[in-house]
Amino acid sequence: MISVNNLSVRFGGFELFSNFGFMINLRDRIGLVGKNGAGK
Repeated sequence: MISVNNLSVRFGGFELFSNFGFMINLRDRIGLVGKNGAGK
């Protein structure tokens, strides 16, 4: 299990996320999505 709480992300002075949290359990499946060339 992975748990993240109170995550904040800023990029170039712009706040993307603030006080974000999530939990990934043992059998959960996750993926990264975005357009090609986005640097995933």
